[in-house]
Amino acid sequence: MFDDFELSRRGGKPTHLFRFTRQGVVWRYAACERDVVIGGFTWLAAPMSRSEIKQTIEKAQDSVTITLPYNRDPANADPVTQSLGDNWHPYTPGDTVGVVCLSTHLNDPDQQVIVEWMGQVGQPKFTDGKLELTCVPTNSLGKAQRQGAKWQIACWKTVYSIGLRGCNLDRTAQTITATLTGVNGLTVTADEFGTAPLSLAGGALDFTDVAGLVQRLSIMAHTGTSITLLSGVAGLAVGAAVSVVPGCPRTWAACEARGNTDNYGGAIYKPVKNPYKGQSMSWG
Repeated sequence: MFDDFELSRRGGKPTHLFRFTRQGVVWRYAACERDVVIGGFTWLAAPMSRSEIKQTIEKAQDSVTITLPYNRDPANADPVTQSLGDNWHPYTPGDTVGVVCLSTHLNDPDQQVIVEWMGQVGQPKFTDGKLELTCVPTNSLGKAQRQGAKWQIACWKTVYSIGLRGCNLDRTAQTITATLTGVNGLTVTADEFGTAPLSLAGGALDFTDVAGLVQRLSIMAHTGTSITLLSGVAGLAVGAAVSVVPGCPRTWAACEARGNTDNYGGAIYKPVKNPYKGQSMSWG
């Protein structure tokens, strides 16, 4: 089908299209000189380019590099791709940004669009006035599945995970909403933090930015009404509405404090020292 698509324009060079998604926000760009409307959506004209798409036996090597203009100097005018690049500057996002590379012939009366590559952004690189995004195919990401329970004293479950082998702790019941009264670098303050029944260290802070994206930041420390974050996010200022949720040290005492011992995944009676270490297990 792709070969027919290429030959249909007698060897004409197709226009590259790029679609980026993060949560519910979508960015669409066309590597051409004017905005185009395709499929009822407007694709903004942008001087973008990508490396050659290849398919090899080793999927992890089939990365694609997308280059786009991005301005880090506030004195200069922002390009049309500035809002996309803001996902990685000044802070790297904690969630996934998906990528779809497409192509079309603008003079095709049927406006046929071909999906050439799909994946997600793996690594940003800033240069003078440009941003290079190294993107990896989704199927190149190794995922550990069906690992089963671990025989250990500490709980092996992921906090707030659900299901037969999940932690099943109610995240909503543990969530605290707050309004920030102070921001000093990565340390933020709110009166509600001081009344939290559990330590927020190891937990997470959620903040919805002006674009509607939910930014989730890890909490590294909690003292009184202040918490220290692992990284920051643009727009996190005094008066911002946030929600925080505590983590879990995965001990029996922590699970007991949360009233969730029925789902504890550790083996509390496992010996700390292996009683058979250094001894023969054979008889005869």
